[in-house]
Amino acid sequence: MKGKIKYIFILLLGFHFLSCEGDLNPQLYGTITNEDAFKTPQDLEAATTALYYELRQKGWGPYLFTDGSSFVMDVAVTDEWTTKWAWTNFLNGTWTTQEAMAIRFYDWTAPNITRCTYTIARIEECALSDEVKNEYISQIKALRAFFMFDLYRFYGPMPMIIEAERAINPDPDYRPERPSAESVEEFIRTELRTAADMLPVEWSQYGRITKGAALHYLLKYHMFKKEWQEALNIANEIIGLNYYRLEENYADIFSAQNEGNRELIFVIRAEALADYGNHTYANILPGDFASPHGNVVDGWNGHRMPWDFYDTFDENDKRRELAVVEYRTKSGSITNLRETGDIGALPLKYGIDPEASGIWAGNDKVMDRYAEVLLFKAEALNELNGPNEQSINLINDIRKRAFGAGVSIPSEIILKEEFDTEINGNAAGFFTMNNYDENNGAAWTYAIDNTGVLSGENSLYINVIRSNNEFWALQVRADNQPVKKDRTYSVRFKVKSSQNMNLDFRSEGPLSHTEIIPLTAGEVKNVSFDTAPAGEDGNCVIFFALGNTGNNYDIWIDDIVFEAKEQVTGGVGDFLIKLSDFPDKESLRDWILKERGWEFWYEGKRRPDLIRMNKYIEVGQQVGNNFGEKNLLFPLPSHVLIENPRIKQNPGY
Repeated sequence: MKGKIKYIFILLLGFHFLSCEGDLNPQLYGTITNEDAFKTPQDLEAATTALYYELRQKGWGPYLFTDGSSFVMDVAVTDEWTTKWAWTNFLNGTWTTQEAMAIRFYDWTAPNITRCTYTIARIEECALSDEVKNEYISQIKALRAFFMFDLYRFYGPMPMIIEAERAINPDPDYRPERPSAESVEEFIRTELRTAADMLPVEWSQYGRITKGAALHYLLKYHMFKKEWQEALNIANEIIGLNYYRLEENYADIFSAQNEGNRELIFVIRAEALADYGNHTYANILPGDFASPHGNVVDGWNGHRMPWDFYDTFDENDKRRELAVVEYRTKSGSITNLRETGDIGALPLKYGIDPEASGIWAGNDKVMDRYAEVLLFKAEALNELNGPNEQSINLINDIRKRAFGAGVSIPSEIILKEEFDTEINGNAAGFFTMNNYDENNGAAWTYAIDNTGVLSGENSLYINVIRSNNEFWALQVRADNQPVKKDRTYSVRFKVKSSQNMNLDFRSEGPLSHTEIIPLTAGEVKNVSFDTAPAGEDGNCVIFFALGNTGNNYDIWIDDIVFEAKEQVTGGVGDFLIKLSDFPDKESLRDWILKERGWEFWYEGKRRPDLIRMNKYIEVGQQVGNNFGEKNLLFPLPSHVLIENPRIKQNPGY
């Protein structure tokens, strides 16, 4: 991206270690040595920069787009990604201990745990102030936890060097068994929480790990473990930083000209230079692809979005526009990939950088962004409570951008009644008590109950003596409620009944709606639903119809809210989802999986999503052969087992 990457001398970690982590021979990129390191703030900066470097390793490292990267592992054998290259075993899930795409991430990343531990230990023992030391220790702790979590979810629990003494004075005879999952999980949680508490919300140097980045990895951990309440708490903590926001234009998130936008939580920086760039599009482009900017770019004609996944998008969804079906060739002709029988669209989520040259572009690799916080929160709320209005609103926040929604008319409370005043005649606040059939025996009594039956100070209490035979006989009614044509309204209230019954809520006039709410005797129910759109401008009446509901029972009602929902203008089609679309937790979960696919395609999110929602094996068997339970983990490299016979291979390999 714009702005030159600083060429900082990278620390030589002068140690050698052979064990479960493999060969830790360091590479020399600068002039700092063990004898003169860790004495000045500049030394600590160089040491920390060396560890950030391990994310990219000249552009071919574990967190970019190369073979064996976390990205490739997290999209392989899923419905969103494939390649034209001859990766038959990998695409079928027939992974082996020699398969580069399956084991390279381990060989790249496991030694970094030791490097982080070593660097933390050396910083802790140096003579600089705690304030200076903690600036770097916090970042390295977060990096170490990032490496540990990703190794854990790919390979299961593995012994790593997290003790300072073992990192500083390595023992070549140290051959531990695999640790328990619980101990690894405890380390990841503790390390991320500690780092998050130490880190600032923003650094002056763009691309460093921040509080939000550490919290987001902690959020990903809790989602991985299906610890929904903990995940919800962390999502709210990130939102509560009041720092992040959705970028207005979806394509701009990934643009080389838009570094540092407020949707980005953590990125790996790139510049259009050899070894410092991002080569995503080189993995995608056909060799005859002509850059729209006129610069010369190279392509290896590999990565694709399968047509079956492409066709799941709504045709008006702007997120699909970044998956290219038709392109101009260097000779000036137009090629349509579908018409030529290609296996899929070009997943050009990272737009062509006009400053790119050859295979190197300046688009930062997006690791984590704010949209995922919102969709994780929607998912956690659904898992905790089932379909709910808050989850729907969070998903719709994402969809509004996807469909080009313009200005929104904000929500507006039309009526709110908490029954804080006494009954005056037959009026209780905005509502009146109306017996329309007393001549035929309908009878009730009503009062304000201040005993906290519904957890508030007051509630409306009604004793229905005889309800008679018609729904309209007894009504708790609010007249003259203004509504607007085509606007949808929501109704919320608390209610409790002394008997099992079906409570009938109705609106009549320009807004016509009936909602039947089943109540269980003695249980407080929080009711929330949306109405159909109003048919015209005007005033409607809303009421609880207690006629024909039984005799000799009590009912309490409180916290009634009648609200005009936010109305979106702009955008194409009926793209907002509604709470009424989802009858149960499973149906909303399935939608969230689809929404995450549309939102995060080509970002390396699909495999963990499918695993979390128990769909990975099902999808893997549809797109690959010989796919099964063993593919929930990757195989360990064979040299790891040779170096340490106490380590057992993952099941099935």
